[in-house]
Amino acid sequence: MQWQESSIVLGTRLFAENLRIVTVFSETFGKTSGLVKGIKKPIQFGDVSHVLWKGRTSEQLGTFQIENIFSPFCHIFADPQRIFILESACTLCAKGLPEKAPHPKLFHALRSLFLSITGDDWLANYVFFEISFLAEVGIGLDLYKCAVTGRTDDLFYVSPCTGRAVVRSVGESYKDRLFRLPSFLISNDNYPSNGDIFSALEMTGHFLRMYFCGISCRELPLSRNYLLADIGEKIHGAIA
Repeated sequence: MQWQESSIVLGTRLFAENLRIVTVFSETFGKTSGLVKGIKKPIQFGDVSHVLWKGRTSEQLGTFQIENIFSPFCHIFADPQRIFILESACTLCAKGLPEKAPHPKLFHALRSLFLSITGDDWLANYVFFEISFLAEVGIGLDLYKCAVTGRTDDLFYVSPCTGRAVVRSVGESYKDRLFRLPSFLISNDNYPSNGDIFSALEMTGHFLRMYFCGISCRELPLSRNYLLADIGEKIHGAIA
């Protein structure tokens, strides 16, 4: 049997001389691994590629033929933050998704992130990708309505237990135990500050740790930690 589809390379590892195991993510077939023989061109994580998979059965590892369409890494190799985002998004999908389970919404979110990573709103797009990932694995955040009053105005905090928003007046008494809700997540503000991005990533990181600890006690990607540290340094440098 075989299938072919536009896919995103999540990672590669050496299997034997001139032989690699490559993991890709496609709209129809989800996360899938296969062997690539006789590699003539480099295969990078984040590559958007045309992939042909062949195998005797669907359960078999199978083999890939991969033809690159677009490689975001080639356009961002001089920008550490964008590389951190590229690697973090691929690692979240590679470690956090089951094999061969379709996640079409998440595939399009990841593809959109990588195709726009050279633009101006790449940091905000990465935050929205993490929110999409959480929703896809069953930890959806409800940021548009207060969990207590049902109001949709003056939303200011998010509960670390439920992932639901609350209005300022309700959350003020418990603000030390709540996440602040960055306004760009619920508005059309496409240029949030580094502080807003940092707050949003701290919040999504909390829920990502809940998920990854629940499935396998895995740590979040190191590249994600490096991204947070880099943003934090820029915030402190601006204050100084």
